[in-house]
Amino acid sequence: MFLRKSIPLLLLSLLLSPLPAMAQSAEELAQQGLEAYRAGEYEAAAMAWQQMLEIDPQNADAYNNLGATLYQLGRPEEAADAYRQALEIDGESADTYNNLGTVLALQEDYEEAIAAYERAIELNPELPEAYVNLGNLLPAEQAVGVYAKAIEINPNYVQAYNNLGTVLFDLERYEEAVVAYSRALELAPDFQAARDNLALAEAALENSEDVSTESPEESPEEAAEEANPAE
Repeated sequence: MFLRKSIPLLLLSLLLSPLPAMAQSAEELAQQGLEAYRAGEYEAAAMAWQQMLEIDPQNADAYNNLGATLYQLGRPEEAADAYRQALEIDGESADTYNNLGTVLALQEDYEEAIAAYERAIELNPELPEAYVNLGNLLPAEQAVGVYAKAIEINPNYVQAYNNLGTVLFDLERYEEAVVAYSRALELAPDFQAARDNLALAEAALENSEDVSTESPEESPEEAAEEANPAE
């Protein structure tokens, strides 16, 4: 089975903007939240972001990071609310639109998810994650170009190569699919999904080549003419 959305592509804000001078502890909470998130300690991360927002309720980055954490905790509706809060404060954040699209897609609100990804790309045309996430929701013919754009931006984007291979496979462009999966494995030799997909694509390519070399079947009329040649 081919999966085009095997890795959720969320983006954390690094909180590089100055925090209020009144609250040095906000910086400490920001650091705690980032460290907990990266360690997979999502409950602790969520608590840090929430405490930070009590100190600085207009911090869009904290809302974005809270949303990413709630997503990891399996609470997509709350995550979407956090992203929307972030966008009310900073409506120009491509990262937040990308993340909002991810939770909307999880909720099967695909039309709104596509709109969010497109807005992310409009705000930051060099955001490869948004292209991959958008490609995951598009028909195969359209997705090819979107994944290719992600690879153009980041030539080492493993997931983009894997997903590109999948849509090429769906379009029966097996030779190109093999190339895409092979590149994914060059970049990430332990990527089992790409390895499995490559095996399927190679088998499909071999089968298609075998079929193309077979003699075409004769129609009944042609067979009859050969059996009873005209004098």
